Amino acid sequence: MLRGSWRQLWLFLLLLLLLLLLLPGAPETRGTSRPWEGTDDPGSAWAWPGFQRLQEQLRAAGALSKRYWTLFSCQVWPDDCDEDEEAAARPLGWRLPLLGQRYLDLLTTWYCSFQDCCPGGDCRISNNFTGLEWDLNVRLHGQHLVRQLVLRTVRGYLETPQPDKALALSFHGWSGTGKNFVARMLVENLYRDGLMSDCVRMFIATFHFPHRKYVDLYKEQLMGQIRETQQLCHQTLFIFDEAEKLHPGLLEVLEPHLERRAPEGHRAEFTWTIFLFLSNLRGDIINEVVLKLLKAGWSREEITMEHLEPHLQAEIVETTDNGFGHSRLVKENLIDYFIPFLPLEYHHVRLCARDAFLSQELLYTEETLDEIAQMMVYVPKEEQLFSSQGCKSISQRINYFLS
Repeated sequence: MLRGSWRQLWLFLLLLLLLLLLLPGAPETRGTSRPWEGTDDPGSAWAWPGFQRLQEQLRAAGALSKRYWTLFSCQVWPDDCDEDEEAAARPLGWRLPLLGQRYLDLLTTWYCSFQDCCPGGDCRISNNFTGLEWDLNVRLHGQHLVRQLVLRTVRGYLETPQPDKALALSFHGWSGTGKNFVARMLVENLYRDGLMSDCVRMFIATFHFPHRKYVDLYKEQLMGQIRETQQLCHQTLFIFDEAEKLHPGLLEVLEPHLERRAPEGHRAEFTWTIFLFLSNLRGDIINEVVLKLLKAGWSREEITMEHLEPHLQAEIVETTDNGFGHSRLVKENLIDYFIPFLPLEYHHVRLCARDAFLSQELLYTEETLDEIAQMMVYVPKEEQLFSSQGCKSISQRINYFLS
């Protein structure tokens, strides 16, 4: 037990050292002069240029460490955080570097794994809407509709004092456009332990429910898992990937939660439940509408939900080769929003490649980003405007350049 505690202490010290020494953007400090500053004696040790640079770096690291400690303490103990101190740690125009934010989040997660950080309630639930907004604005590319709708909808629902139904969101678009990416952002910002949280369940249709002849068994199991998770947590998230391959009978299990009345018999208090469906279904319709608008002179950012959602929902209902469109969830409008993910263009792929390099802390050049983006296949054949794989397989292409 003691050995484990020392291991945790050393890990903390190592992460703190990385936080102080590896982060870019250290500010210059100004204050009273030191005895070794301003000396004109060329033979003095204080006048050695290397030593002076070392002193400057140490002073900058000291100032930066104070700033990061303030941000860390405000993130872990928000009730004890002085707003003036936090504002001083984040001066106007200063943004926490990407690497710095990663270390700060890692430190916070590590500390909170053995010490409750929340002032009250369920410490497994973080609901970091500021972090979610940052992720959607900085890490997600080419999806202005998703950025606008997801944050507003999720935050509005979770801040409702007494929800009368679960929230159902259905993400649609081509592979690689960011559906799983945004789902992961939600999980990581709403729950302290991310996908490992007791409050989150993820199902992949072809993996968890592969055989149609066992639908009745799957229904019973799914119903039990939803009930068990809601008993464990008052705020739950259920993700269904490859939703178009779900049997309609399975989707019936969700109906009582999505109708405007509480499911009978198994909850005595209000719970907040989000059902998230991820699907490639009718991504081609989204692409057709977007291409038509772009050819008509619209800019990408001028495209609205009104342009896409009616077409998307109508096409999903009329699709005959899947159970999702024929389920009561769709036919009786029990899904709150069908959220379209737009096809990604060349410059979006370059941004994805840049982020992949940064996430692996690798150096890159603008020429390298162009080479990676040019390796993707673009459609339609005439315009060659949209990446057929979105940003999928970017990491593998980076490995090609490193090999």
